[in-house]
Parts: sequence; structure tokens; C-alpha cells
Amino acid sequence: MRPTLNVLSNDLIERILDNAKRLMAEIGMEIRGPQMKKRLQEQGLKTDASGERILFPREVVETAVANAPSAFTLYTRDGDPYTEIGGNNVHYVPGSSGLKILDHRSGETRLANSTDFIEYARICDGLEHIAYLATAFSTNKDIESQVSDAWRLYMTLTISKKPVVSGAFSEHGVPRMAQMMQMFRRSHEDLVARPMSIFTITATGNFRYGEDSCQNMLDCIDAGIPIEIVPVTLMGLIAPVTLVGALVFHCVDVLTGITMAQVIRPGTPVLFGGAPATFHMRAASSPMAAIEAQHLNVAYVAIAKHLKLPTQAYMALSDGKFLDAQSGGETFASALLAALAGVNSVSGPGMLDFVLTFSLAKLVFDNEICGQCLHFLRSTGRRNFT
Repeated sequence: MRPTLNVLSNDLIERILDNAKRLMAEIGMEIRGPQMKKRLQEQGLKTDASGERILFPREVVETAVANAPSAFTLYTRDGDPYTEIGGNNVHYVPGSSGLKILDHRSGETRLANSTDFIEYARICDGLEHIAYLATAFSTNKDIESQVSDAWRLYMTLTISKKPVVSGAFSEHGVPRMAQMMQMFRRSHEDLVARPMSIFTITATGNFRYGEDSCQNMLDCIDAGIPIEIVPVTLMGLIAPVTLVGALVFHCVDVLTGITMAQVIRPGTPVLFGGAPATFHMRAASSPMAAIEAQHLNVAYVAIAKHLKLPTQAYMALSDGKFLDAQSGGETFASALLAALAGVNSVSGPGMLDFVLTFSLAKLVFDNEICGQCLHFLRSTGRRNFT
């Protein structure tokens, strides 16, 4: 037996999905990327009366979910099979949105540079329980932001053979990154057949996909790069404060992304992901380690598994600013929840301060936490990644 976590009944899951599909068909989604909007309309999707919002009929959404792969294989830089993303396989991966680094030598929180990133990549490559790498934090101190995404991917590919979670910072960032990865494959078709990365696509919220997200998705689809749809569902701000209401909003964002990808190219690997948080009115902050956010994480993962889709979640992290008791408690709690829920790609180890700060010391500490959680799952004798 594998330990599992059940937080929603099948009846409630169906009701949540029914309401999400109703909103997609009646309200639709504002698609701000002109090329994405054009290609969706060429595939027969209609707009609302204003002409601003694309409507996604229920049958189109259900066909898209059926076409989306339930699992896919990630490969190493050398082209060897590395692990399968799907089922209940659990992989812990560093968070990939840090803007600063907590210097483990001085204790100072500061902008990071390329030397910091190289040190991170070398350490992460050797951590037993961190399945693969992510482009964990920006190198804003010595690299222009316009090329920082490609520079981080370059350093990762240079140092490690493991797969990597990455993404583009700008509307036209994906093609140069795809070209970089294709250098390790025989052809474009070979890169599609043996992907070495997952790219993050962020839904803008408020029933909208921005220009960057739309163009990045199109470019990832054309390059054969698997994508994770990651809405930042803020409970109590841009989404209802209640769990079920927030789940409906979250599902609208993710299912829209999945549907767009499958309409453009059926069979595109897509992870049902998210980075939810609660919104603290008094402090004007958005805790991602709050128990309400964790409840939303494991609940949308349950919905994704009901749909037989691969999953991603921002968990195994802390909102604290330092490696202390708060950091350890929040990280272990959500890491274990992620393991029990069977999250396929858990983004978070190494992250502090509402995913704004990355800590190498925390990453090493989190490696031990992740190992304990994986051991809890392996008590039946089954490994979760190779």
C-alpha cells in the first residue's frame, strides 16, 4: 500500500469541474496574445459579444483533457531516459522564482550574481533527493534582465546533465532557449521526442492570459517543450476566499491553458500546476506556506489526478526570511503533504520569504526533508524517481 491523501469527494470534484467549464463556456478568457488568439479562432473557437474574450465550449475542454498525456518522460542532457512525470511519482525540485539570495557566508540577503548560480547548480546536481534542477533565482547583479533567462539555462546545461525546470522572462525568450537545448539533440524532432526541460507558463489571473504567457506557450508548443500551467491563485484577493470557490477559479485558469495547448497541438505534455497563496489583508502579504494555501494545493492536485493529468505545485517551501524553526516546520509540513498527494513536480526546496529569496543552506537542509518524505513513500519498496 502507498500512503495517500484524500481531501475531496468525487462528487465535489465533478461539481467544481462543472462550474469551471461553465465559466469557460459562458465568460471565457481574455487572451491578450494576438498570435494565440488568432490561432484559437482559426481552430474554430468563438469570442463573446465584445470580441475580447475567447469562449471555450465544454466539449472542446473535455476533448483537450482527453488528448493531454497522462504521463511523459524527461531525458538527461545526453538524451538518456531520466524519469517519468505522471501517476504518483514524486519529484522535489528547487523553486524557480527567486529575486534575491540569502548569502550563507555573510547572512546578508542580496541580489545574486553568476558565481552564486554556479555554486547553486553544482550543489544541486549532487543532492540525492532533489530530482532535477530549476533556474532557481535571477542573476540580476551582473546580467541584464533581458538575457537572464537564457544565461541561467546556459549555466545549468553547462554544469548538470539532469533535466531542468525553466521559463522565459519575456515575450520572445523561448526560441533562443529552445535553440540552446537543441544543441544537445540531433534535430528539432529529436528535442521534441526527448525533452530535457519543463517550462513554466503563468496564467495572469482575473480570467486573463497576458502577451508573454501566450507567446511563450506557442513557442514551447512549437519547440516540443513540456509546460506547467501555474496560476498564482490569491485567495481573498483575485479569487474567492473559500476553498471551493478558489478551486473553481484555479481550474478555470489551468484548464484554459491545457485547452489552448491541446487545441494548438494535441498531445502536448502539460502539467496541472499552481502557486496559490492566501492574501493577508492587514499585512498586505500573500503567504504561500499558509495552511489554507496548502489545502488548495492538495485539492487541485486531487482534481488533476481525477482528470489523469500530471501535476505540479509550489510546496516544500517557507515564507520565513531565515533558516530557522519556522522555515523547517513550514517546509516539512508541505513537503510531506505533497508526497502524500502524489505531486509529480514539487517546486519549492531552497525558497524563503514568499518565494522571493533563495538559500543554498536551506536547499541542503531541504534535501534531507525531501529524503524523509520519499522514504515514507518508499516504505512499500517502490522508488519514486530514478
